[in-house]
Amino acid sequence: MLRKIDATVLIVGGGPVGLTAAIELGWRGVSAILVNERPDTAQHPKCNSTNSRSMEHFRRLGIAQDLRAVSLPPNIVRASAYVTRFCGIEFGRLPRPYSDWPTPEIPNNISQMVLEKVLRRHAEQQPGVEVQFACKLVSWASDGDLIVAQLETASGERRQLTTRFLIGADGASSLVRRKLGLGMVGEDGTKHRAFMGGTMLSYYIRSPQLMEASGRVPTHSTWVINEEMRGLMFSQDGKEHWVVHYQVPPGIDWQTLDSRAIVKAMLGSDVAFDIISGGPWTGGLAMVAERYRAENVFLAGDAAHLFTPLGGMGMNTGIGDVMNLCWKIAAECEGWAGPNLFDSYDIERRPIGVRNSGFGVKCSRVMDGWKVPAGFEDESQAAQAARAALGAQIIVEDVPQYLSAGLQLGERYEDSPVICPNATPEPEDRWDIYTPLDRAGSRAPHLWLEKDVALYDRMGKGFTLLNFGAPAVAEPFEAAAHDCGMPLTTLNFATPAAPYEHALVLIRPDQHIAWSGAAADAAQAQAIVNCARGA
Repeated sequence: MLRKIDATVLIVGGGPVGLTAAIELGWRGVSAILVNERPDTAQHPKCNSTNSRSMEHFRRLGIAQDLRAVSLPPNIVRASAYVTRFCGIEFGRLPRPYSDWPTPEIPNNISQMVLEKVLRRHAEQQPGVEVQFACKLVSWASDGDLIVAQLETASGERRQLTTRFLIGADGASSLVRRKLGLGMVGEDGTKHRAFMGGTMLSYYIRSPQLMEASGRVPTHSTWVINEEMRGLMFSQDGKEHWVVHYQVPPGIDWQTLDSRAIVKAMLGSDVAFDIISGGPWTGGLAMVAERYRAENVFLAGDAAHLFTPLGGMGMNTGIGDVMNLCWKIAAECEGWAGPNLFDSYDIERRPIGVRNSGFGVKCSRVMDGWKVPAGFEDESQAAQAARAALGAQIIVEDVPQYLSAGLQLGERYEDSPVICPNATPEPEDRWDIYTPLDRAGSRAPHLWLEKDVALYDRMGKGFTLLNFGAPAVAEPFEAAAHDCGMPLTTLNFATPAAPYEHALVLIRPDQHIAWSGAAADAAQAQAIVNCARGA
């Protein structure tokens, strides 16, 4: 006897990762209920950049333009300024050279507070998706192939929910991860660093006259470096709202510090400001869960990995998690997933979590070498020379934090059981340089097909077969996909298109290449399709 389920998927956590999962599942026709203990979306700024890979996914879901419409205005230069104080002396500036990246979607500078509002609206519009804020997961237990969860609203109302799958996107202190008994391994942030290590303080402030008072061309991020302190500020709206990050000195209890004095010192001016919210967080983290999956329970986002925010990979890696997972859940619901498909989630995404988490720590280590001499803020020639020297050093050493095309676009699933590997040596994984690859496991390279129309825009919701040969060459794959019910869209091209080197390229729903080659007979095509769907 079939038991009634309330929704196919229960998503715990209503941050960017959980909300993206709800949108993706709804877009794929999978019913979902999202619960979030907080009564509303984020009220304090966290992430400030949605990277290229995440924007490519949002383009597929049809919401990229909505997100760009509410990003920082164009008068805020996309660059990092290095200053003695916000209203002090600028001694270095690094622009963001994104325009030549091989992607239809360059990174988008948008406050997480704004991002979450847009994502929530789209999640609530998805058919078959229920979004409940001010509602928390109390407990859950497996019951055969199903999961029975106990929920509680802010008013104390209880609800029992039966579902097939559970996604724990419930943050650093994840109840789902703790219930699974999974630990976190890696760097725990106890090591103090010159910046982004140990205890940090974050303040959300409003200061309408700050940009004018600075006398500088405004940038979206501003590093404050002097003898007294280190800090970082991000513009939230291009006008008057900012998030301020401050490094707590070693041996100091953050609770003894004067918040207004800290912010005033960072601003370096008597300009008026209000502190809207603030609190501590831990820098220097590079921790990853021991596993991302236990049966039909999955971890994603901060529940699966904790990052130092330099390089902006934390939230974006979490979005990559659910984009990898949700099409596999849809495949299971539609009946064409093989028994090994879910195994691939941990195998593919956990190494990416380890890879990406190391980036922020690497960037913070570089900052240990930024030495500030005495009298750094003076007007003397010696101070001017010292600022010029440090600025020149920083401009060289901080470039990798922003030249991260390889990190964003170069993710590869080399050891996945649902990838049919190329019989060639694995290329170097460069964080700073992205080389488009027609290689199994890689993100499918971007192509413009015509003005403003990308190859990604023509791909189907399921698998896509690129055919750079005769149409008949694709027929064995189309027959194999039809036999097992796997959705397949074939795109035929008259001639090869660099950087694609093979006549046939089979691309997964998450835009990663499952297989590429010259041709295949019926038996070979069936084997390739079976591999790609985890059978």
